Formats: sequence, structure tokens, C-alpha cells
Amino acid sequence: MGLHMGELVVGRPALQVRTALSVPLDMMSMMSLLYRAVPGSGLDPWLIGVRRALPWQLQDDLDLLHGFSGRLLYYMEEPVMAFEPLREDRAEAGIDDLLDFLDGLSGEDFRELAIRAIDRAHRDLGTELVAPLPDDENGWRRYLEPVLTTADSNDVVDLMLHPENLKTRTIRLISGVWEEFYRDEYEGRADVLREAELAARSAASKGFGMAFAELTGNRLPATLAAALNAASSVTFIPSGHLGDFVSYISYPPELVIFFSAQHMTGSSIRHAQGDEVGEILPDEFVSTGQPMPTLELMESLRALSDGNRMRIIDLLSTGELYAQEIVGRLGIAQSAVSRHLSQLERAGIVRVEPRRGLKYYVLDRAHLRSIAEGILFRVQ
Repeated sequence: MGLHMGELVVGRPALQVRTALSVPLDMMSMMSLLYRAVPGSGLDPWLIGVRRALPWQLQDDLDLLHGFSGRLLYYMEEPVMAFEPLREDRAEAGIDDLLDFLDGLSGEDFRELAIRAIDRAHRDLGTELVAPLPDDENGWRRYLEPVLTTADSNDVVDLMLHPENLKTRTIRLISGVWEEFYRDEYEGRADVLREAELAARSAASKGFGMAFAELTGNRLPATLAAALNAASSVTFIPSGHLGDFVSYISYPPELVIFFSAQHMTGSSIRHAQGDEVGEILPDEFVSTGQPMPTLELMESLRALSDGNRMRIIDLLSTGELYAQEIVGRLGIAQSAVSRHLSQLERAGIVRVEPRRGLKYYVLDRAHLRSIAEGILFRVQ
């Protein structure tokens, strides 16, 4: 129905479109990619190598903190966005500035950040659950169960009951990944990122639609179009590890979209050659005659050290199955099956093959043989 000339409607300010470089936002994006960086994911081999090289403590932190706030990994956005990295006076902020800010927050502040993230995941699912009282252990379990992905409910409930641990692990993850792996990598590609951001400014001046197509090389996904409705400002940020993927943060009124720096500059990224990361090679260059690296073997053995995951392997040993079939045969909650499958996938033990709208799971038998050979090599 049209409007009569005398009618008034509430207008919306024009969408502000800009570009930026932000070390805290880039770090957050990189960690979400690192969390997903498993063999067969199609992500940058450097990320896959770093994930394998993470010390166990950092790997536990990475999987836990990304695994309890829905499939969009909302929690790790919260501490970084609370820092307000796009504020004008924080344009040059680094990781030390972020860590100083986070260190000044209390454990209860971190729990509130987690609740905000979990509430966002509940809104996605359409549930009406709300956060319980701080010391209500059973209430936390009910509140968390629908939004858990790879995290164990006992571990997350413990964080909610003892939020100082949540603070400690969040700061430790950001600091540890930055100091041990990403600082040299980021500094080594700073010129390429700066060049990409400068080149992107002309695209941003053409408005959001043209900028998105030009900077990402993709059509606008439906989920991102929906997020645009709640945004008053869009910021495009170059990434050195995104490749052909589209990544964004919807944090009204801010919408942050990452684009591939290489896509804008045509440059290749030369990775920093640190003592640990420099020894990591992409999968296609690893000799099959060598034993499985210790860290990869430990990750695989950890994935196997659960009765239900072993039952899943038994089921898949007879052929591929889609997720709902596995749920039916195991007789345990779908959310628990999803977490077990995610852990097996992350360890490279199972692969996902989407077909006809279903996700089929299949054993990677070559990887299982490599696990066996890795053990035998060490006992010869």
C-alpha cells in the first residue's frame, strides 16, 4: 500500500561505509579461522599448520572458548568488541592495548560477556532460555546445552560458576596465540594489508553493494543481508588468511566484513618463518613415509579417547552415514553427537561430504592408518 502525501515515516540514516586496519579485529578473525582450520576445510595451510603446532593448553582454550556460543562463535567477538576497536582514538591500538583493557575487567564482567554471546545464539535458535543465577549449576546446564558445539558442558559450566577462570583463559588464548605464532606473521604482511586497505577505499566510496562485490568477489549471502538491516556502519577490513571465504561480525550498530588482501592487491603473502611454524609444511608436501608429527598424533588420540566417539567409528566402519542416522543409532542427544562428530572431524578422523542437503560422515581410513603407524613407529 502506498503512502499519502500527508503521511510521515521514520527515516533511517544513510549507511556509513568505510575501510580500516585493526590488529584486534584481525586477531579475532584469525582465531575463528584457526578454530576451523582442520584438514579438508579448504582454509590456508598456514592456519592448519599453526593449529597443529599449538601447545595443548592453547588448543584446549581455543576449542573451549569457541565451542559454547553457537555455530557463529559469538563469545570471542564479545571481549574484542567491548574494547571498541573501531573507535577513532583506537585506530592504532595493538594487542597489548586490548590485553590491558581485558585485564582491567572482572571475572563477573567476562561472565556477562559470555551471557551476551549465549543469548545471541539462543535468539538464532528461537529459544526463550535466559541466564540463571550465578551459582545455579543445573540452570547453567539447561541454558548452555542448546548452544554447545565442540565444548564439553562440564567445562563451560565450570567457567560460568568460576568466571575468573573464563577471564584467565580468554586472556591466555589471545596473548599466547599472538606471542607464539601470529605477531611475526602479522608484522611480516603489514605492508600488503596496508596496500589492500588503501586500494579498498575507492570501492567503499561506491556504496555497500558495489564495495561488497568488488572487495569479496562474492554475491551477498542471505545471512549477511539480514545483518545489514540492523547496521548503521559497515567497515571492510583486509585479511591475509581468508582466501575465498566470506567472514563478518554483526554487532549492531556495527557490521564488520573481512576481505582477502590478496584479492585486492594480487600479492602473495610470505609467511613469517618462526622456529616452530617455519617447520610446518602444507599437507601436500608432507612425506607419507614419515611418522605422524607428535602434536597431530596426540590430537588424534585425544579424539579417540571417548567411548561414544569409538562407537561412532564402529558405525562408520560399515559405510557412510548422515548425522541423524548416527543420532538414532547411538541413542544419545543430538547436541552430544554433534560435539563428538566435530571433534572427530577436527582431528581428521572423519570427513563431511554434503549431498542432497544432508551432511554425510565418512571415515578417513588413510588418517587412521597414519595414527596406527605413528604409534608403531614410537615403539619399534
